[in-house]
Formats: sequence, C-alpha cells, structure tokens
Amino acid sequence: MPKAAVEVAPGLYVLPGAVNVGLLRAGEQALLFDCCDSLLPQHLASLGVRRVDMILCTQHRRPNVAGARTFAEAGAAIVVPEAERPLFEDVSSYWEDWRNRWHIYHHRPGPQVLAQPLPVARSVREGDAIEWHGAIIRVLETPGPTDGSTSYLMEAGGRKVCFCGDVLFGDGQVWELYSLQKGFGGILDYHGFLGNLQGLKQSLRKLAGCGAELLVPSHGPIIREPKRAVALALERLSLLWRNYSAISSLNYYFPALLRDTQDDPWRMKPARTQTLPSFVRRVAFTSFALISDSGAALLVDCGHDSVVETLQHWIRKGAITSVEACWVTHYHDDHVDALHRLAQAFGCPILADSHVAPILRCPLRFFLPCISPNPAPVTRGTLDGESWSWREFNLTAFHFPGQSLYHGGLLVEGHGLKLFFVGDSFSPAGIDDYCSGNRNFLGAERGFRRCLAILRRHRPDLLINQHQDRAFSFTQEQLDHMDSLLVEREKLLAALLPWQHPDFGTDEWWVRSFPFEQEACPGSKLAIDVQFTNHGDRAARAAAEPVLPAGWRWQKRALARTSVPARAEGAVRIWLCLPADAEPARHVIPLRVWWAGRYLGQCRHAVVVVR
Repeated sequence: MPKAAVEVAPGLYVLPGAVNVGLLRAGEQALLFDCCDSLLPQHLASLGVRRVDMILCTQHRRPNVAGARTFAEAGAAIVVPEAERPLFEDVSSYWEDWRNRWHIYHHRPGPQVLAQPLPVARSVREGDAIEWHGAIIRVLETPGPTDGSTSYLMEAGGRKVCFCGDVLFGDGQVWELYSLQKGFGGILDYHGFLGNLQGLKQSLRKLAGCGAELLVPSHGPIIREPKRAVALALERLSLLWRNYSAISSLNYYFPALLRDTQDDPWRMKPARTQTLPSFVRRVAFTSFALISDSGAALLVDCGHDSVVETLQHWIRKGAITSVEACWVTHYHDDHVDALHRLAQAFGCPILADSHVAPILRCPLRFFLPCISPNPAPVTRGTLDGESWSWREFNLTAFHFPGQSLYHGGLLVEGHGLKLFFVGDSFSPAGIDDYCSGNRNFLGAERGFRRCLAILRRHRPDLLINQHQDRAFSFTQEQLDHMDSLLVEREKLLAALLPWQHPDFGTDEWWVRSFPFEQEACPGSKLAIDVQFTNHGDRAARAAAEPVLPAGWRWQKRALARTSVPARAEGAVRIWLCLPADAEPARHVIPLRVWWAGRYLGQCRHAVVVVR
C-alpha cells in the first residue's frame, strides 16, 4: 500500500511509492504524472477516483511507468516524451538487439526499458500543451537522466507545480549519477562518465526559470525552494566535474576533450614515460609478452585473433620458443575475446584474479560494459597477494579494482626491475574511472584508493598499461595528489547524493541478478539470485520478487528477504517454475526490489531463454 497522499494544491496530490506519482483530480476522474506499479485502482478509490483518464510519463524507465498497464487496459491514454516513444511501443527491438547484450560500449537508453510494450495515445515535445478538464499542462524537455526526460508544468489553486522526473532529487541533490553516462566530443557512452552533465545543467536552469513554486521529483521530497535547490545542485556538480577532470585518463587518450579544465591547478601533470624493458614486448592489440631468457613467453591478455597469429609467427621465426601461460588483467572484450583460440593454439594455462575468472568462464551469467560472449577456459582464479615463480621471474597477483571491480594486477620482479601490469587502470594522466558500469568504489582500500595503496607498498619501477606503448611511473607527489582528490571526491558525492554512502549513487550494479541470463526448458525449475552490495556502514533489510509471464510461478508467497551486513554482500534466491507450455522465447523478468524500508520498483531484471 503506498504511503498517504499529500495534497500540494486543491485537487492535486503526490502519491509516494517507488516514485512520486502525481494525481490531478476532476470529480471521479484523474490524470496521473507517471505511474509506479505499487499504485492500484483500489488505492485511487480511497481518494474518490473511479477512472484514470490519462497518464503523462516523464521518462521510459520501469520504476516510473510499470504500473501504467493496468490503467491503460481500462482505457487510460498514455502520453510519452516524443524522443522516447519507441521505448514504450517497440520494446522488442531493444531486447532482441544483440548489441544491447554483448560488446556494450553504449549506455543510452539504459537497462530499465519496459519488458512489455505500452500503447501510446500521444507523444509530446517542448512547448506542447495538454488541456484536461480546464487545466493547462505545459511540456518542458528536460534531458539528463534519460535523453527524452520530460517535465510537466501546471497551475492548480493559484500555485505553479512542476513534475520534473529525475532531473533533481532535492536541495542540491540528484538521485544517482550513472544515468548521466553518455558520450560527448566524439567519444562513446562508455567513456562518458558525467557525459550528460551539460544537458542536465541546462535542464536544471530551465526548471529554475519556469516559474514553478514547487518541484515534484520522481524520487525525492517535494522541493519548495526550486531556485535555491537548483543553484546548490549546479554548484556541487561543477565541483565534482572539476575534481573528476583533474586526474582523468581522458586527458591522456583524448587530450583535447576536457579543454574546460585544462588550466585548472588541480590538473595533475603527466607522469614520466620511457621505453619498455627488452624482456617485455608488445604482441598486438592490447597484449604484451613477458619473455624469459629461455625464450618462453608469458602472455598478458588476448583480445584479438591477431595476438595468436603474431605469437605463432614469432615461434616459426624463432623469436620465442613457446607460450607457457596467459595472465588476464580484466574481463573487457578487447582483452579476452580470443582467449579460447589461444588455449586451442597453445594449450597454455589461463590465469586471472578470482573476481575476474567467473566472468571469463561463463559470461552469459553477467551483464556488464564491454562484455565478451566468448567463454574462456580459465585454469585458475588467483587470490589477492598470491605469488609464484615463472622461469627467472617472481610473479605476484593482486585484486586491483581500478578501472573495474573485476580487475587484477600483476607484479613482475626480475632482471633487476619491478614491473606492474596495471591492465587499463592507470595512464600517465591519472585514473581510468570513466564508466560507472565498471563499478568504481570510493573509500580507503576500495577502488582506486586500494590500487594506489598497493603501488605505495610495492613501489614498482615501471607501470605497464595494455593500451600504451611506453611504460610510466608516478612520483610520490602524484600518488598523494590522486589519493587526496579521491578523498575529496567522496565528500563531494556524499553531499550531492542522498544515499547513506555515495557508492549507491555511482555503482549501477549494487543490485543485480545472478545469473543475469540462463536457459531453461518448458516445465523446468530454475533459480535467480538478487544480489546486493551494501555500501553503507549499517546492516539493511533487502527483499525482491519477480514479475512473471502468464502461467509462470515462483515458490514463495511472501517476499524473498534477507539482511545484508554493513560493507558486505547479500542475496535472496527466487525459485521459478516454468509451465509445460512455456513459450520458447527470450523472456525478460523484471524484479521488484526493496532496500532499507524503501520500495525501489522494477529497477532490475533477469533474462530466461526458453528453448
């Protein structure tokens, strides 16, 4: 049952739920702004509403519109942003597109597309007006959290009220940041952390200047001082961008991209670079080979067939004698796509950090940026700090959660040098944290601060990044500068985001399904775990339930619940029973999620392919 309705003006209500639903009443009829799935006809009946005539949607995402189907089937007209109309009517095009499952370098429109289409009566754009029982509702295009995000401005009882979706959460705060992942200046969405920041800022300024006395956001409290709330959000977002730009590896790979902060004194001076030592050779693409005095090679990463072909060519001409092993830095496709072919060609063991190995062995179970569909025969997952000898070298593996949580680092000691293969985690300009889907955590001994601590402890002479032809090294001053900015970033994000810890607002997959995708036969039984990462410093209750196709069942009548300890992982298991006549198809199973007493809506999903 939703919380009690709040009347913000005569006949205009806000109904809290997974999102705030606006309700404009005229007799026994109502117009809704968005429609959470916890809102049912009997709840409206308690307000004297017998019929929903129209639903104005601020965006396409499930938590905002999953409840609209019930009312659409009873005759409600669905009104949507013109830019997002296909994401309501033609959702099969999204779910059936192979590009939205593998090798993912885009983020828009995001993973919360409806599982089933909704009939659309009308689409609207900037400047349109909707008249309903004497009320005039103005349409404002306010992109930011989604490309087509739309706000609705109206006057009721002498007060101007604007339903603004997820453009703003509250005074100086936004709900989360991963929705701003968008390419800009010629780069793809993958590299565009805060990439839609300028669009969001324009939308915030539009809200501040629209004349509204009240802003009703999707997720936060009613905002009673819009101009103050917007000004504070703009200030905090600008400080965050300055902090991010100062140590971003975008400054190395795309030196002209962040021109707006190029003269900022916070910008770190690039690290010194030098040629690779003679016993390290670039193979091809993103791969290096460590070559022993015996002529044997140890490969680091194998993302392309050209790597295998080059190694075979080296053996034929006598440049190396054999390939004895492969160490994998992280799961991204450009580092792992050809691992299966490497194993076939050389029969060598494949090693990866224990956080990386499960993704390589069975990528079908995961949904992450840049993921490869090719399973790899990983021989062993290494533990953090595990050491072993290979030829004349001593090797030490680390969990190195920089560019991604699912990332390892390899310290190589030999020939009088200490080398550290950092994967993609550093460049001479700083850190590679430009994709929120990679799960970059904040805090001491987490994320890049953990990586910096490892470099401090072991003091390698040279760092080797898989995308760079030259090695580099950081001074103590540069290590301190990156660390201090990450400490400051945590404070900035704590002010900007409303969560107990800012990682909730930057880690898109703190709630996730496992396996993300699996195959099943009609009449079979299967399990889906809804996994939670509790970034906070106190335990939290979590719960989940599936939204199933007709005829499917699950084995709990009540919610699947658990308590997740502070700074720990937890999960609830959901058992599904497929009917004997289950349709052979790719089924998207939305998951309703509760966290710490708050309903988050259908914010996650799993995929079941019935064969």
